[in-house]
Amino acid sequence: MSDSGSPSFRVAVEGCGHGCLHDIYASVEKAATLKGWDGVDLLIIGGDFQAVRNSNDMACMSVPPKYKELGDFHEYYSGKRKAPYLTIFIGGNHEASNYLFELYYGGWVAPNIYYMGAANVLRCGPLRIAAMSGIWKGYDYRNPHSERLPYNRDDIYNIYHIRELDVRKLLQIRTQVDVGLSHDWPNKVEYSGDWQRLFHMKKGFRDDSQSNKLGSQAARYVLDRLRPAYWFSAHLHVKFVALVQHATEENEVKHRFGLDGASFTSMILGEEDEANQSVGLQVNENTPISSAQESEVAEAAPDQRKPDDTPGKLSAWNNFHQVAAKNEAEENSRFLSEQAKNPGNASLDVRHNLTWRKVDFDEDGIGRRLAGVERSGHPREAKKQKIQHEKQPVKNSDEIDLDLDSDSDQNSQEPAQPSVPKPITEETAPLPSVSQSVQSDVSEDLRKQLPSSFAAPQRKPHVAAVNDPFPEAITNKTTSFLALDKCLPNREFLQLLEFDVISDTHGAQTERPFRLHYDKEWLAITRVFADDLKLGDPSARPSPDKGDAVYRPLIEKEEEWVEENVVKPGKLAVPDNFTLTAPVYDPAVPITTEEQPPEYNNPQTASFCDLVSIGNKFYLTEEERDARIAAGPRPCDNPNGMSRRGRGGFGGRGRGYGRGGYGYGRGGRR
Repeated sequence: MSDSGSPSFRVAVEGCGHGCLHDIYASVEKAATLKGWDGVDLLIIGGDFQAVRNSNDMACMSVPPKYKELGDFHEYYSGKRKAPYLTIFIGGNHEASNYLFELYYGGWVAPNIYYMGAANVLRCGPLRIAAMSGIWKGYDYRNPHSERLPYNRDDIYNIYHIRELDVRKLLQIRTQVDVGLSHDWPNKVEYSGDWQRLFHMKKGFRDDSQSNKLGSQAARYVLDRLRPAYWFSAHLHVKFVALVQHATEENEVKHRFGLDGASFTSMILGEEDEANQSVGLQVNENTPISSAQESEVAEAAPDQRKPDDTPGKLSAWNNFHQVAAKNEAEENSRFLSEQAKNPGNASLDVRHNLTWRKVDFDEDGIGRRLAGVERSGHPREAKKQKIQHEKQPVKNSDEIDLDLDSDSDQNSQEPAQPSVPKPITEETAPLPSVSQSVQSDVSEDLRKQLPSSFAAPQRKPHVAAVNDPFPEAITNKTTSFLALDKCLPNREFLQLLEFDVISDTHGAQTERPFRLHYDKEWLAITRVFADDLKLGDPSARPSPDKGDAVYRPLIEKEEEWVEENVVKPGKLAVPDNFTLTAPVYDPAVPITTEEQPPEYNNPQTASFCDLVSIGNKFYLTEEERDARIAAGPRPCDNPNGMSRRGRGGFGGRGRGYGRGGYGYGRGGRR
């Protein structure tokens, strides 16, 4: 329990969705059972959700035609199925962007499945969540949203790029949040974890990290400003954990939930071996542990406590990762084998009762990969290829990369070259901790033996973060970062976590079943910035950032308005007002169709705008919509496909193309 008396919160975190909701829900059910839970309070999906309602939505998604796949979301949209767990998700770079654009401020895409919008802060029960959708592209960051249906080629690529206005709103938050969400990793977060192992696993990451192309600058701004207890990401299709230390004075880790950062690392790796867990506690020399933990370390691995055995600790840490991955793969294979022999096993039937009842199961299978299994426990024919897999991944020569949009380096006009790992020298060695507040898992003695180029460079923070005083109410010092893979067998895509909240829970819901509520501070911020939103005009210029000195009194005034008009009347609960706006899936329309749908007016967006008394800039009259359809897409900035995304478009091999498969690899090259 937290100091505020709120209950601990049980959450399932999943990486990229890629239209595999049946598999994800079945996996959550199985993992919860193995953990002895009757369910979870919330499922979080980290992007590439692909809320495709019908074939026409596919025409608005950034993916080459030969890799288009409808997925199974349309069954939840039509009402054929209902999500068994309250689900929230953020947008990635493979989305039905036209549908998500209807819900810019957030909303239900299907019953019990909520899109967080371009940027948002919401409460789920006592848990306060800050979220941002999309991926980072510096050349689009300061641009307004000029994309409106019907989309041209550039619009389909650009609409999911993060915009400065949405980030500016998040940077106005001045009180503590519990969880941060971004599809892209925060820039340089890799150096807060086992970056050497990451670079060894994912070829090309080292080059991108050294050239500052790995991760999102915008997500880093928000992480540094909001300092949540946890930050979850996806996008790069690899499981990775890190501990970001925000303290600038005294390397002090605040003990939250009875866990320090290193033990969180052990927990989210899914490894339950006590000896390995104890080794994990000692990897970070700057992370203090409790006396009880010291006793466990001395008893389980006494040699690891010797001050001159840092190389041994690092070796044990790397071995710990390998053991965890091996156990994860073996558990997944055993489960799929059992399901093939016993297809009628009722243990996978998804429960709807979220009262907590202890189930007598071992916990050595937490967060295992169970893709390809229906809620009923029967393998699905449509996912047969996913179930009948080799134990070792087989590389497909036709695979392409995760981005699929051929986004290249900023302003690059030349084709991207294959990534060749470079030897580490004094000139090329990275080890760049993002700031003095981010700690490495290398002891000071070992650090002194490194070349001078391993010194941590200073990263330029966002201008507002430099000039404005840091919010006094944001007191958290350490963020535990977790990135996950996509939903496939033998991939580390799911993690179940239980933790107490650290945000102020005054007035928040504290009894299950938890539901979504609007955030008073965020509603005030939304009102302040409503007029700065510009839509559909390529020539529009973004509004300047006026800084906290201007925004703070305006937000405080709007908070008074929200208190009187939303809080006191009891309107903070997010209404269950999902409405069908587009036709349900019709098999007669091929998913390869290039016919885009019209722009639908979503009643949820209208309702939200009415709630906070702002203009609904997404509303189109029937005449306006017909005129847009008649006019067709506006001309592309560069019809030759040689724009800032690099050569080739879908026909070439710009930065988004290389080895890998649809949705495989990472945000660039595999």
